[in-house]
Amino acid sequence: MTRYSYPLFAATLVCLLSLSTLARTQAPHLSIKQDAPKTYTVIKGDTLWDISSLYLDSPWLWPRLWQVNPSIENPHLIYPGDKLNLVWRNGQPMLSLKPMVQLSPKVRKEPKKAISTVREELVLPYLQSDRLIEADELKMAERVVGASNGSRYLTGTNQLYISGQHTISHQHIDSRWGIYREMSTFDVDDKKVVALKKVAEGKIISVHDDLSALKITTQHQEIMAGDVALNDLDRDSALISTTFYPQPATTEGVVEILGSLEGSQYVGLHGVVIVSAGNEQGLVQGSMYELYQAGATSTIEKNQFQLPSSLVGHLMIIRPYSQYSLALVTQAVAPVGVGLELRTPLETVDK
Repeated sequence: MTRYSYPLFAATLVCLLSLSTLARTQAPHLSIKQDAPKTYTVIKGDTLWDISSLYLDSPWLWPRLWQVNPSIENPHLIYPGDKLNLVWRNGQPMLSLKPMVQLSPKVRKEPKKAISTVREELVLPYLQSDRLIEADELKMAERVVGASNGSRYLTGTNQLYISGQHTISHQHIDSRWGIYREMSTFDVDDKKVVALKKVAEGKIISVHDDLSALKITTQHQEIMAGDVALNDLDRDSALISTTFYPQPATTEGVVEILGSLEGSQYVGLHGVVIVSAGNEQGLVQGSMYELYQAGATSTIEKNQFQLPSSLVGHLMIIRPYSQYSLALVTQAVAPVGVGLELRTPLETVDK
């Protein structure tokens, strides 16, 4: 080979290597279940996870199957009555949508509601009633002082007092407060995060020196002096949506299970755990992880072997915070807890 032809050879080699790398990283043909329906009409009670599972063994690959309209604000919304059609374009399967027939305003008195990603009863308690808060912020929070009768355990009480002077507003949302119980504490990097469980809701009705009277509007369990009182006005309504869609997580680095909300060692199917990544690491509602149990080691004639890890379940992020998140166990064949390995599902592999 002459020195004059070497640059051409090198450029050709680089091009071939690039094409080879691209071929390895491109997603292969999306595999559809053999018994997947050609058409499906959405009914009340369906979830996006259920429908995706009708067509795919890996429901988090939904974005690759669903033919979305980029001009629609939330193109993944599907409603009861919508008709889904399985079509093929350029050799790839896709689901197209024929929307339900719109009724006149006189006939339809209530706006239609999109189906949720998973059953609402599995996620709403954690989206609406539980929250995570950093320990330093918790130190600044108001506390339940008690009721006028001096009782420490407040059950069925109509009014109690919390510390601090707070604004009385005629708009319910401005004066909405939640009463929370501290459940467990976790270490996230150099911070401590506390899991809180909501036990009651109320609104400010009067102010007395350094106290504020709170009228209880909803009570889930007994209230105790010392419980945390937080103004729920700052809760981000976007975080309590149930119409997000499943997708592979895109975080980099190690993500770990920190524990369960209530401090138990393990949870099962539909249990909720806390993981060590959030919005800042790229997680959104619907981000999915695979859960793996590390394989055991085996010694044969002085030779030690590390057995492969085994897939034991899947996690779906249901409420991301800045650096940590709540995640729902959507599939599990073993108890889920600290020590399992979280892996991002590979879109290049159809299981």
